[in-house]
Amino acid sequence: MGIKAALPAVVMAAMVFLGGCAASPEGLNSRDDADSRTFSENYEEIFRRLSETGKRCYPPGQDVVNPTHGQIESEGELHRDRGFAEFRLVAGSYGIRMNYFVAARIEKSGSGSRVTIKVSNPMGAGPLSSRIYRWAGGDSSC
Repeated sequence: MGIKAALPAVVMAAMVFLGGCAASPEGLNSRDDADSRTFSENYEEIFRRLSETGKRCYPPGQDVVNPTHGQIESEGELHRDRGFAEFRLVAGSYGIRMNYFVAARIEKSGSGSRVTIKVSNPMGAGPLSSRIYRWAGGDSSC
C-alpha cells in the first residue's frame, strides 16, 4: 500500500480519535460528560487551594514543560456574587500540536462544595483531572 492509499485511512483514524475532543475551554460547557466530587470545605477555600497550587506548580508566563503534557498553564476566576469559581489547566502539547483543557467548576453544595470537572480529551487530560482533585483535597504536591 502506497502513501497516497494510506493517507485517507490515517485522516479517518485521526477524525475518529479526535471526534470527542473540545477545541477550547468554552467548548467544554456544551459537553455532557463530567465527573463530580464533594468536599467539606467551602468553594472559596477549594478555589484558593487550586489557584495557589496551580500558580506554584505552573508559574504564569514561564515555559514550564511537563514531558507528558507539554506546556501547562493554570487560570481561574472566583465569582463570589454568583457563588461559584472556575479553575482550568490548559496543556499545549508539543509534537502533535494538540491542546488539552481541564475545567473545574467549584460551587456551593450544602455546607461544603462540589467540584465538577470536564476534560477536552480524556486520554490526554485524565491525569490533569486527577491532579485537580488531589489539590482540592489539600495535597499541594505538583
